[in-house]
Amino acid sequence: MSKFDSIQQYPARGLAAAESVLLTVWPTLGRHHDDIVLIGGLAVHYLTREHTKGWPGAVTMDVDLGLSLAVDDDRYGNILNDMRGLGFSDDPDQTNRLVREVDGLKMYLDFLTDSGTKLKGTARVSDVITSSVPGVDRAICERRMVTIEGMDLYGAKKQMEIPVCDVGPLLVLKLNAFGGPTGRCHPKDAYDVLLCVTGYPEGAGKAIQAFRKEQTENNAGFVHAVQALENDFTHAEADGPIRAAQFLRADEEQGQRLKEELVTAARFMLGK
Repeated sequence: MSKFDSIQQYPARGLAAAESVLLTVWPTLGRHHDDIVLIGGLAVHYLTREHTKGWPGAVTMDVDLGLSLAVDDDRYGNILNDMRGLGFSDDPDQTNRLVREVDGLKMYLDFLTDSGTKLKGTARVSDVITSSVPGVDRAICERRMVTIEGMDLYGAKKQMEIPVCDVGPLLVLKLNAFGGPTGRCHPKDAYDVLLCVTGYPEGAGKAIQAFRKEQTENNAGFVHAVQALENDFTHAEADGPIRAAQFLRADEEQGQRLKEELVTAARFMLGK
C-alpha cells in the first residue's frame, strides 16, 4: 500500500526514502530525460516545499514518472531491465508498478503514459506496463527544473536538476486521481489539490491561471478535472473538502478553514 487515509500514518522517513529512490533511478534513465517528468506526490512536494502557508507539507511513499509514448519500444524494454538492475521488481499485487524495499519500507515506482483517447487501464509497451492517464503529455511539456539534493539508495550524496511537472497539468492529474475516470477519492489527493494551489511559489492566483490554461492547451484530462471540481469540491460538505480535512485529522476550526480554502480555490478554478 502506498496511500493512507491520514497524514499521521505516513512514516516520517517515507518522503526521504522516495527522494532516495528518485535520486537512484534518475541517472540510469539518462538517455530518456527529454521524455520523462516527475509527477504525483513527490512533484507536489518539490513545487510547494517552501510555501505551504501553515499547512503540513506533502507526503508520499512512491515515485511517479510520466513517460512520453514517443519513446520507442526498445527503450521501454531497457527501462524495465535498468530498473531491475537497481533492485526493483514487479509488484505481485499490481502489475503496472515496480517495488523495492528501502529501510524496511516498500517503496513504489510507477510509470504513466498519455495514450490519447484511452482514459483508463494499462498499456504494455515492450516489457513495461504503464498506467494510461490523460494529461501526462501536458505534464511533459510544462515542466520546471528543480534542484534536488539527498542520498541515493547506495549511500552516495547527490545533487541533480530534475524536471518536475508544473502546477497546471499537475492539478489536472491530481483532480483526475481523486474524481476522474479512474479516481479513487483518496483523501491525500484532495489534500494535494489544496497544497498545489495555496503552496505554489508564484501564488494561488498564478496556480489557478495555470490550471485554466490547460483548457486552451487541449489537455486530454482537463474536462474530467473540471467534472471532478464540479462534483467533489464546490461546497464544504462535498467529498473533496471533507476528505482533505480528514486527511489532516484536523480539529473543527482547522478543518473548517481547510474546507473553505479548498472550496474557494475550486470555485476560482471553475471561474465562478
